[in-house]
Amino acid sequence: MVPGAALMEPPDLNTATPKELTVQLTAVQKEVMISGKKVLAETYNGSLVGPTLHVVPGQRVTLKLANHLGTSTNLHYHGMHLSPKGSADNIDLSVKPGQIQTYHLDIPANQEPGTYWYHDHEMCDGNDRSMPGMTMSPAPANVRCNGTESQIGAGLSGTIIVGDSRETLPPAYRGITARTLALKDTQISSSSSIVYPDGVLEPASPTVRLVNGQYQPTLTMKAGETQLWRIANEGYAIAYDLQLDGATFTVVNQDGIPAAAPTRAKHLLMPPGRRFDVLVTAGATGSTWLRTLAHKTGPDPFNGAGDEYPDTPLMKVNVQQGSGNGGPAATAGRPGMTTSPQIAGPLPGSHPDLSKEPIARSRSIVLNDDGGNNFWINGKLFDHTKPTFAEPATLGTVEEWTLTNKAHQNHPFHLHVAPFQVLSVNGVAQPRADYMDGVSVPHAVNGKPGKVVIRMRFTDFTGKWFFHCHITGHEDTGMMGYLNVIAAR
Repeated sequence: MVPGAALMEPPDLNTATPKELTVQLTAVQKEVMISGKKVLAETYNGSLVGPTLHVVPGQRVTLKLANHLGTSTNLHYHGMHLSPKGSADNIDLSVKPGQIQTYHLDIPANQEPGTYWYHDHEMCDGNDRSMPGMTMSPAPANVRCNGTESQIGAGLSGTIIVGDSRETLPPAYRGITARTLALKDTQISSSSSIVYPDGVLEPASPTVRLVNGQYQPTLTMKAGETQLWRIANEGYAIAYDLQLDGATFTVVNQDGIPAAAPTRAKHLLMPPGRRFDVLVTAGATGSTWLRTLAHKTGPDPFNGAGDEYPDTPLMKVNVQQGSGNGGPAATAGRPGMTTSPQIAGPLPGSHPDLSKEPIARSRSIVLNDDGGNNFWINGKLFDHTKPTFAEPATLGTVEEWTLTNKAHQNHPFHLHVAPFQVLSVNGVAQPRADYMDGVSVPHAVNGKPGKVVIRMRFTDFTGKWFFHCHITGHEDTGMMGYLNVIAAR
């Protein structure tokens, strides 16, 4: 692979956003070019990075998924507030090879502007099997069925942009350039393939980290220019700890939720599924790097307790002479990137603080594994026929959940349908209204489990609200559950 090519935006599935929109995604195995190297992948519409779907609040979207793969597949609209039933964000749907599934997505009028993503969520292990002890939906007859890990790992994910988060910013920033940065990691086999229909991907194996499907591309900015970067971890398992050398990020949106208190950050921890909309500012002419820092997901990766990842440059940023919008203070700064702007909050669309709200119920979710291929929630492997809790949640109520991780590796917990507010991590209170739809639950240390306390409000949609670890191999092998949500009596 040849590094250094100019960064290209992912292709668009649509640019216009009429009141009623019809689009099609075709899932197909195809050879793609990764920075000069030809690689076999599973794609949407022939692109390793799925085309970006642009939607607006109040819109009716008809999305047709045509399956030209050799395995059944489906779609999940990660982070979107959509019904988990019928032909909306229903992961019980399974699209056989040769079939077309039509999804009907009614984007809520109050859907927050920001960055979301879509991906396969087929709930089966390879070759029509469920893992021992797991109860899954029946596999389609005479059809191969590869699970979520295999399909996302082979390329099946793309970005959703709702509205434009720049419109939530002060007027000076509403016309700035916006970039989409889709992060994916690929394990390229000796036969130049990232399709593993019969094998299990291993997050600890050597991986190539890509930005918009490119290897170490180059983004060019003008001296003093401020841009909005929409950054999404659209990979199957691996976390990123992002740093923009010499600079800061101003976080204005997290997991599609406008910030109640925008903050400057020197690095961004991004477990699988995490999205940030951030402001960045170029300094004087020169260059720098966006990289993921070295990090561990457990106390002893060498002995199987978590994984360890090296410091890896992701994208070069060249700053050229020009009259950017950051003012003389930025252009007089260090070469490359510099301190990003400070933005006052709360931004329009940010969520209210739930910490003082009365709670209808408290629940406990315990994450654990055996260090091998069994991953449990509350001591049980996923059972498609039984909810994790016998007692349903009720629309209009607020609940508090305590997430406890007894394992020796971090587990990123994701909830479908709605975001949640993180109250504390290992007993440390978190910023007010820090909402997200996924949180990394820290691993146990010296026998003391990691613990995260969250609150969420159940609104609009009854049905099965799924939750799971978003290391997709863990999800595929048991670390998943659901809660029935019912209407108020």
